[in-house]
Amino acid sequence: MHIPDGFLSPGVAAATWVVAGGSLALALRAERREAEPMPSGILGSIAAFLFAAQMVNVPVAPGTSGHLVGGMLAAAVLGPWRAMLALAAVLAVQALLFQDGGITSFGANFIDMGIAGPLVGYAVAWLVSRRRRGPRGLAAGAIIGAFAATACGAALAAVWLAASGLYPLRGILPVMLVTHVAIGLLEAALTGAVLVTLLQWRPDLANGIGAAAADGRPAALAMGTFGLALLLAAFVAPFASALPDGLDATAKALGFAASARPVWTAPMAGYGLPWPRLAIAAPAVAGIAGTVAVGVLAWAISRSLAVRDDAAHR
Repeated sequence: MHIPDGFLSPGVAAATWVVAGGSLALALRAERREAEPMPSGILGSIAAFLFAAQMVNVPVAPGTSGHLVGGMLAAAVLGPWRAMLALAAVLAVQALLFQDGGITSFGANFIDMGIAGPLVGYAVAWLVSRRRRGPRGLAAGAIIGAFAATACGAALAAVWLAASGLYPLRGILPVMLVTHVAIGLLEAALTGAVLVTLLQWRPDLANGIGAAAADGRPAALAMGTFGLALLLAAFVAPFASALPDGLDATAKALGFAASARPVWTAPMAGYGLPWPRLAIAAPAVAGIAGTVAVGVLAWAISRSLAVRDDAAHR
């Protein structure tokens, strides 16, 4: 669902940047005022995991692949505001280092995945969990919320493209929604699988949607999550499907794929390396580099929120 440069008109790009910037400022303000701040290592490791997971595309329909976005999953663990911060770091690194999503379209991508994902998913999960208490309610809410977040993000992407004059809304909206049904089911399944595992072994970690607060050992948790992210990036991402994702498949089907116009050349564009001899190792190297970059950026964002004598963000 990463919109590239060239798809959005200057007006739509500017408007979405304003909305994204304002929302990110609200998220930063909410975290700064949080009575129990999230340790920086936790936020950084969750963001790194989301980046690595997004590299693992799997076939979901003929000619189309999908991957976990993780907005609902991050909201379940971190809460919606912190999830927005984590996804902001992921999307920024993807755009700047790998040209995965445009610079001019960062605002739209952040709204689609970094805002709609956590907020819509969290709202649905919260409502379901209030009607059905206990772990089953939390898991069911997250699964339904993940699907709803995917559908909402696809619809918003269609609106931005239509408002930019790229394709009429009545034509692109149904295609985007139908294309993302299978991707939404994948998002829901992966979110449910991860969250059910957490609820089974570490229910305290699902405190984003109402479980008890996490206990001690944040450093061990952060290191374990970051290690898992590195394993995904190094050994699983290289085998990801090369099929186009939902937006790419839609762009090819409707004939506007050639409108993509990168505004700059990223150092590892397309998750490749500038050295042909290392092409075979490019996915793993790019994955590891991106995972580390996202982890450090998210850690730095959280760390910057620390106030004097505040050990929680360290």
